[in-house]
Amino acid sequence: MSIFTHTNEKEGKIGIGKLPADLHPILKDISDEYNDIIPDKNLSTYHTWYDELPPSIKDKLNKIKSHNFWTKLCVGKKCVRIAVNEMDELYYSNFKKTSNTISNSISKNLYGATGNIVIHKDCHEVCSFNTISLYRILIGLTNDNTNIITKFNNFNAETKINSGDYAIFDFSRTTHQVIKENQDIQTPRILLKLHFMICEDCEYSKPYLQFLKSYFIAYDNITRYILKTGTDPKTFYQFFIGLLTQFFYLDYVYYIIVFIIIFIIVFLRFIFNIKLIYKNRYKLITYIIGSLLFCYLFIVFIYWIRYRVTGIK
Repeated sequence: MSIFTHTNEKEGKIGIGKLPADLHPILKDISDEYNDIIPDKNLSTYHTWYDELPPSIKDKLNKIKSHNFWTKLCVGKKCVRIAVNEMDELYYSNFKKTSNTISNSISKNLYGATGNIVIHKDCHEVCSFNTISLYRILIGLTNDNTNIITKFNNFNAETKINSGDYAIFDFSRTTHQVIKENQDIQTPRILLKLHFMICEDCEYSKPYLQFLKSYFIAYDNITRYILKTGTDPKTFYQFFIGLLTQFFYLDYVYYIIVFIIIFIIVFLRFIFNIKLIYKNRYKLITYIIGSLLFCYLFIVFIYWIRYRVTGIK
């Protein structure tokens, strides 16, 4: 029986199901140990990556990943499966407020975590390679989730992940989002994220495959830094990163940017009398970029000062 439950030419493959029963006791042990590591249960998110895990948890994670269940990820005689342990992580989440609409995102102030609750792909064309897929596997370690939905939008498929449940999707191709149904219910969850790179009908050399593995890891390290720095911000720099992430996912931010650019051009033309001619292009571009940066820094300053004075994020 295939581990995948849905297939789409553009969206790749996804799988929703339950792990083998012999793995469930290991999942419970990991959950119990990791629960004691989380420093503050009021955090929106808390991540611990594979290389940061205690040896006892790391050993249990290795047992899960070496299970023959994952051989089902490979189809065909020439299929190659490579574990990408460097991207694996344990993940605690307890979003206070979310919404299924992008236009309401500004009220949530999830900052670095905003990308999880809007429709998105974890990577895009820059991570898309012919016959090669990186699969991200979400595994539930806790129960009582009746409220948080992992939705695969273009497959019309969704799941509420609890202990022993898994959801598999293509890192670069699959569109998905996380939806919180009831805003007033607290739903703390612990998830295990595993990663395998799959090369179907593989004709590539081992050095090339290792290069692609390193490429995926490098991309993940960058997004990991942004996520870790920008979620639950306290310093000015953390607000700078977190708001940048949040604004990136808001649909109306583009209208704001267009408005600012138009305002600056008009301001330049009539106040500073810089003629909009070709020879002034560098001066114009420099002033626009500088003005946009100043506007953004001012917005970050307002959010940061509000937090410092009132404690509101």
